[in-house]
Amino acid sequence: MPASRSIDITVIGAGAAGLTAAYSLRALGLQALRDFVVLDAQPQPGSTWQHAWNSLTVGRALQLGELIDLAGQADLGLGFRDLDPKRRVHEAVGSAWRRYEDAYGLFVAHGIRVRQVRSKPRRNDLRVFYQGPVGGEVEMSTRIVINATGSWSNPFVPWYPGQLDYRGTQVHAYRIDHFGQFRGQRVLVVGGGRGAVSVLLELERRGAQTLWSTRREPDFHERPSLGILPSRTLTVSELTDANLSKVRRMIERGKRMPSDVSVRGIPLTREIFEARRRGTLRSEGPLERLLPGGVRFASGAEAEVDAIIWATGGRESLRHLAPLGLRDAGGTPKIAGGWSRRDDRVAFLGYGPGMDPADVLDEALVIGEDAIDRLEG
Repeated sequence: MPASRSIDITVIGAGAAGLTAAYSLRALGLQALRDFVVLDAQPQPGSTWQHAWNSLTVGRALQLGELIDLAGQADLGLGFRDLDPKRRVHEAVGSAWRRYEDAYGLFVAHGIRVRQVRSKPRRNDLRVFYQGPVGGEVEMSTRIVINATGSWSNPFVPWYPGQLDYRGTQVHAYRIDHFGQFRGQRVLVVGGGRGAVSVLLELERRGAQTLWSTRREPDFHERPSLGILPSRTLTVSELTDANLSKVRRMIERGKRMPSDVSVRGIPLTREIFEARRRGTLRSEGPLERLLPGGVRFASGAEAEVDAIIWATGGRESLRHLAPLGLRDAGGTPKIAGGWSRRDDRVAFLGYGPGMDPADVLDEALVIGEDAIDRLEG
């Protein structure tokens, strides 16, 4: 940590986006602990990958497209595709990123939880209040905050009638370590995104009997049709880009965000194609209510289930920024080009649904450059 308790740029979060932003700052000539600092609530490198399912391997994470190399990572011989594909992700990422942080001199402060960020009247700087691993609150002055906290620490569980009367197990997908505990059980997975699909496939491998509930029909990427068409149709990639452009406009206006799956959809891999054919990925439709021993769907059908897994994602962890009043009347911050429209000293990385990991890292590099321009300006 900087001895003066004053720093130009503070990066909050040392996941892929936060580390990439720090790499960008370092590559452009800034020094960690002198010009910028990275504060991370996780006790060690690896961010939330440390909490990945025990069964998730490097090969599978690469196949899903969620695990990609950071800028400059492959140059160090630490590329994920060079690792044993059977290696467990929760161990591999932490090991690679620890060496990455050391090699580029990022000096990430792990185990540091930011409690709040405040702005004082008639002052150009922001005040960052954080709590260290041994307790006690510390105040630090900073000129720019780059927020890269993600959503893992803030899982979202929707409310349904009868939820408190349900006698089975309820758990969010973010809080599952292993799926062996569900072996032989009847399990309902709620959620229509890629995470829900991964949970269903993991449960099937463990011998669980699964049901799937989604609010609308799952949005699978269908294979492109072959043949001569009367007019050109958009590819999956172009449809995704069009959706992201719409989402960015919504973010700029502070509108309520759509779900991630409505923007990204679900890729139709061979594994997913086969699971659909087996009936594993057939949705029972939306839920109506929970019963003491099961659930009732909107169709009127009822089912007994031993456990419910909420694969419903999370909400961005922005509570520490609440004192700045960045949220609009609709409850979301207005963001343009990654920067708050209410306070141009605050940047957001990876904010909003449908963000592809590669796009987030590209954005982090740009935000690093922008931050330096704002300092000099």
